[in-house]
Amino acid sequence: MDPREEANRRLADKGEVVYDLPSILRRRGWELRENLRQITGTEDLEDWLTRPENLEMLLMALPAADYALFDRASASPFYQEKGLDLPMHSGLIGFCLMQPYLVGEELYLVVPTELRALWRDLKKTDFPRRKQLHDTLDAYAAAAVKLYGVLPLEDFGELLKKRAALAFDPEAEEMLRGLADGAAYVIENGLLLVPGLGPEGAEAYLAASAEFPRYCPSHEKLLHLGDGDYYDVFRELELWRLEAEDSFRSTGDPEAEQHAAAFADSLYAMLRMELSDTTHGELFEAFGLTPDEERVRRIKDQVRLWCLGGSTPAELLAAIEQHKWKPRVNTPCPCGSGKKYKKCHGAG
Repeated sequence: MDPREEANRRLADKGEVVYDLPSILRRRGWELRENLRQITGTEDLEDWLTRPENLEMLLMALPAADYALFDRASASPFYQEKGLDLPMHSGLIGFCLMQPYLVGEELYLVVPTELRALWRDLKKTDFPRRKQLHDTLDAYAAAAVKLYGVLPLEDFGELLKKRAALAFDPEAEEMLRGLADGAAYVIENGLLLVPGLGPEGAEAYLAASAEFPRYCPSHEKLLHLGDGDYYDVFRELELWRLEAEDSFRSTGDPEAEQHAAAFADSLYAMLRMELSDTTHGELFEAFGLTPDEERVRRIKDQVRLWCLGGSTPAELLAAIEQHKWKPRVNTPCPCGSGKKYKKCHGAG
């Protein structure tokens, strides 16, 4: 253990608060300080960071996991994080508020004493409630557009009330509109939309899904579905991904694993957004794979489709068989064939 680690360990064991803001800023080095200056737009970082309104702004911008970590780290002079994989998804903002350092195999966090004092005062205000509202609105909006593609704001309010026990009042709506920066979701014409869809495209999905019951998962499941890197993993798609990886490796592709994952992700995304039955020749051609539309159809049965209100075709067909839901005869068949139900699965 080098002398710096030894000193850090002794300080951590004693619980001494020695890392004040000036010393932390000096440790960050020239490059990080320059990046922080660009974010904050100030030359005097020490002065800027110790203004209550600026701390509030930075904390509001932190992802929920980072915010919770900051709260825990602020409760003691030294906070020991068990894992070495720090959340801090916000990068510079997280490092602006918390100083991580490694002591052997243990990770410690310290919040500068100046910021800890400001945080104690801020917690006594209305900020914690507004922060919770901010994070819940953001997470639910991102999840809703991943699951449905488009959702009227009125329906979003019902979803929020049912699953998060929050009222979509004028304050919440104003905050959501401020959050809709076009990255994860947008708001147009009273609709919550996935970026790039637009009101005209949204009307097609709203019309298609109007005949079907909207899937409404639990709070935890909804937020899980809202993760941009997540989709329901099922055997057929996973097997195809592995087969595609083997196929790419046989051609000497050095990035076979990444290309196979890209194929599976692209197929899933394409199916999720489809309005009717179609072919997928261009996708297979782009990845140099043999087309197999029957296999695509089996996979599509397990995908949560925007045109079915977030349900899978298999779920809706099972609900019909179990007499839990009965479509009208002229309703498009949930299987996605493009035919009316009476001329498809309802023909018998």
